[in-house]
Amino acid sequence: MRNWLAFSMIVGILAGCARHKGDIDNFQGNMDSTVHVENHYWGDVDVFVLHDGTRTRLGMVTAATDQTLTLSSRLIGSAGSLQLEAHAVGMLGTLESETFGYRPGMQINWTLESNMSRATLSIY
Repeated sequence: MRNWLAFSMIVGILAGCARHKGDIDNFQGNMDSTVHVENHYWGDVDVFVLHDGTRTRLGMVTAATDQTLTLSSRLIGSAGSLQLEAHAVGMLGTLESETFGYRPGMQINWTLESNMSRATLSIY
């Protein structure tokens, strides 16, 4: 009976010390970021993130609309910097943003104009 009581107490103490995985992820900075794209371009645009020599598609934003895309913190490697790339669907040419440092939970606003070379990037 004593062994059962001791075992129950140990299990209770360990359960009380355990943390929820989401709490640990947020504590360590593993929060996703958002990329809000305003597409003033006349065609659909595929949006990619360039990181650690890799190109990953975030999604597509249709013509003359805006959309919020999720940038997972798992996409960011050891360098801690990235670029965004926009490619007009069915057209030649791409637009790359400047390289910027990544922080977990950041908000990125990218406005693509009808002449994509006049795009603006805001990071919060």
